[in-house]
Amino acid sequence: MQLSIGQLQTQLQQQPLPALLCIFGDSPLLVDDALQLIRVAAKQQGVEERLAWRQDKQFDWQQLNHSSDSLSLFSSKKLVELELPEGKPGRDGGEAIRSYAASPNQDQILVLYGPKLRQDQQKAKWFQVLSQTAWTVQANAPYREQLPRFVLDRAKRYQLTLAADAAQLMSDWYEGNLLALDQQLQKLALSDLASPIDAAAIRASAEDQSQFTVFALQDAIISGQTELALRRLQRLLEEGEEVAIMSWMLQREWQTLRQLEQHLAAGGNFAQACKALRIWPSQQQHYQALWQRCQNQLGQLNHCLAALETAYKRDDGGDIQALLTHIVLLFCSPERVKDLQLP
Repeated sequence: MQLSIGQLQTQLQQQPLPALLCIFGDSPLLVDDALQLIRVAAKQQGVEERLAWRQDKQFDWQQLNHSSDSLSLFSSKKLVELELPEGKPGRDGGEAIRSYAASPNQDQILVLYGPKLRQDQQKAKWFQVLSQTAWTVQANAPYREQLPRFVLDRAKRYQLTLAADAAQLMSDWYEGNLLALDQQLQKLALSDLASPIDAAAIRASAEDQSQFTVFALQDAIISGQTELALRRLQRLLEEGEEVAIMSWMLQREWQTLRQLEQHLAAGGNFAQACKALRIWPSQQQHYQALWQRCQNQLGQLNHCLAALETAYKRDDGGDIQALLTHIVLLFCSPERVKDLQLP
């Protein structure tokens, strides 16, 4: 049985937990949501003990059948959670899972979970057996067009009411990072912002705290506000923002421009390209201007981004602040970057 997170919640209200479940998806937040739902249901069904395992090279797959040997006097079942961090149980693990699925241990509820599985992993024998015998939960992040609704629904968890423009803004800021989205919503729940919270209030709140997020830098870059982008970059560096996060954001913008180039080269117009890339209508004008500024700089941007990644990952002595400044200028005002020489 294949289930979404919402379907899992409904199913748990109608049926007791089965002996075997698995959760795989590209969103750690939603994987954790599914685990939390299962833990609550297990407790309601009188399962008080929980074991948490993580597969590694030394993991003993025989534990799947032996964990019931240590049941306490106060519980007839255990909840056993086994993380497959790469979605690869290996040959021994695959055989153990197939054997276990054929005859589950009735003294425990086993939950296997991990990242989204590739097509070849889904075709593996161990997963084929699971998909036929277990509840299989898909914990994938919503598509871009679904994000505003997801943000609004998530906000309700924290008794927040967001205006439509606020939901869209947060969708832009946190696409691909739902954990950060959830953390920001929790912070907003502790604020005294008037309801419904609109986009202007969210922006003002961030600036009032004298903390510019990487998404505020992203906004300034996309809109071509060079001096504002440089100020926000400087603030982020002063506040100790992780370079890896800034690099991730900048690489994502480069990838968007690269994909725009490919769509246009294939004969599509800009509006069609934006639609294919799920760029919000409210952002399309900014991206058109960004494309016009940077279409001749993609190679240089790629070079700088690679140098930045090498500098912070290998600590090779590269000037990270200078590299970040060059990259921001290449996005915002490429004419100001002349004769740039990088190793």
